[in-house]
Amino acid sequence: MKKIAVIDLGTNTFNLLIAEVPESGKHHIIYSTQVPAKIGEKAINENKIIPAAFDRGVQCLKDMKGIIGEYDVDDIFAFGTSALRGASNGKEFAETVKKETGINIHIIDGHREAELIYNGVQLAFPCDEKLRLVLDVGGGSNEFIIANKNKVFWSHSFNLGVARLLYKFQPSNPMKAEEIQTLENYLEQELAPLWEALKKFPATDLIGCAGCFSSFHEMICAQNNIELNDKSTWETIPLDGFQKIHNLLLPSSYEERMEMEGLVFMRADMIVIGTILVNLVIKKAHVQNLYLSKYALKEGVLNEIANNKL
Repeated sequence: MKKIAVIDLGTNTFNLLIAEVPESGKHHIIYSTQVPAKIGEKAINENKIIPAAFDRGVQCLKDMKGIIGEYDVDDIFAFGTSALRGASNGKEFAETVKKETGINIHIIDGHREAELIYNGVQLAFPCDEKLRLVLDVGGGSNEFIIANKNKVFWSHSFNLGVARLLYKFQPSNPMKAEEIQTLENYLEQELAPLWEALKKFPATDLIGCAGCFSSFHEMICAQNNIELNDKSTWETIPLDGFQKIHNLLLPSSYEERMEMEGLVFMRADMIVIGTILVNLVIKKAHVQNLYLSKYALKEGVLNEIANNKL
């Protein structure tokens, strides 16, 4: 039995997972947390981490290293994604973290990120022979994967994360109708490779990984007085339920979103960008079934460790 810590250094959120991984059988999560480090703040589209975000990120990892120290962990796996791989000072950040915490950050490309996400989804969701579209909405990038239980048929990482889009378009609060339309048009054009892939590999089931999909699910549950199931690894998100949340979020102000039940504060600033993206994918892919996978990159790492691939 190994005790593993996995850190996913996202553009908006740093996620820490500590789990026991047996030589055979299912892993057991013993600790999990997420912190809004927001290393993509303001300058992600200029490919740099500003000093305040740099320092905040380093301090966050110092705090996580302290937590890890309480659990007698055997190994630490830390992965930097879009903001770090694109930043001119991303390597400097990783070197500073190594010096001050001992944590070695592996900065991975979009293909590897998609691979780990897919491995995590396979642990969470009852995959079969049916083709499904997997989407992980991040702050810096969005990973799309078309796969079944046996094979990835197509995957792509788009630099269209919600933080990038927020800082690029700088919409009003609340967003105006013409701003929403401009963003939709931009996304429809930029996601052209996805639309082509879906012609070749039609997938009408969409599995959304954590992030804003968790918020959609939790908001639907809050509206309908449904108790959250902390033991489940995946959930069905009713399409009509999503549409109600989408229609609620679109005209909302940041202040109104901060008061919405089921929406955690760290997603209130970017969730409208997220729902516009997801709604477009649902329409263009003719999605018939929508699911939430509570597992993504971190659990994909555990999957690889359990199968001696890492």
